[in-house]
Amino acid sequence: MSNIRTIHDTPTASSNRFSMSPIGGNPIYVGTVFGIEITLHPLLLLYFVISAALPWLLNSSTMTMKVWLYLVVVNIPLLFGTVLLHELGHCFATRKVGGEVHGILLWPLGGLAYIGHSGDAKDDLIVSIAGPLTHIPQALLWYGLSQAFTRGTFMDMLCVQALWLNISLMLFNLFIPCYPLDGGRIFAASLQLMKVRVDIAAKICAFVSLVCALGIGLYGFLYNEIIAMFIGFWCAQESYNLYVHTKEERLQEHQLFSKYAIETNDGPYNQI
Repeated sequence: MSNIRTIHDTPTASSNRFSMSPIGGNPIYVGTVFGIEITLHPLLLLYFVISAALPWLLNSSTMTMKVWLYLVVVNIPLLFGTVLLHELGHCFATRKVGGEVHGILLWPLGGLAYIGHSGDAKDDLIVSIAGPLTHIPQALLWYGLSQAFTRGTFMDMLCVQALWLNISLMLFNLFIPCYPLDGGRIFAASLQLMKVRVDIAAKICAFVSLVCALGIGLYGFLYNEIIAMFIGFWCAQESYNLYVHTKEERLQEHQLFSKYAIETNDGPYNQI
């Protein structure tokens, strides 16, 4: 289940938590952290139930309580606790650049930080990279804790799994340029910093993201990772949506490129 990845998004039109959902349903408020509302998508609760029940259903004859507890801890509190810290990284960076934070939604595919700021591409890059960078101190913490336990014990295995979870999430989000994942946003901000014309940058991002999305989906299919298949499908849909906005010259309406897209006399868009 370590293939669940985090993403972040721009603010919704309203800060109402019931509008903070990518696939419908009314998010469930669970608390506030540093003044940031944390909500759960109803489908995430279903995922928790399935994650707890499936190991017993598939391996009822060999499953032990210790192994079951390990799987539950890894797939629920450890995974989504890590995702939450990742999204808080985006939120703190947004506040640092003078932006607004509307809240965090945890859903079956990871996390969404509803954030927005009026800064430039450099600020976009800072906000996008802040989430993946939270995995560095987390990984160091889990590595340090692993040294305190005897090899092969429950806590040792848990710490090692947490260590590799953070490393994999950091690498995935930093180096896979697939929109709307962090890597896609980092890629888009980098193109703007290099002064690539907005419509050209958008076309490049849409094409690269679509290729990455197909790769993620294929990986999920080949290795029977259902969540990866869903992520690939969702990213492909968002990539196509970006392509449509570019083709129809409506980038000023797209949440990723709207701040960079302006009408000019020389062409549909130019670099702000």
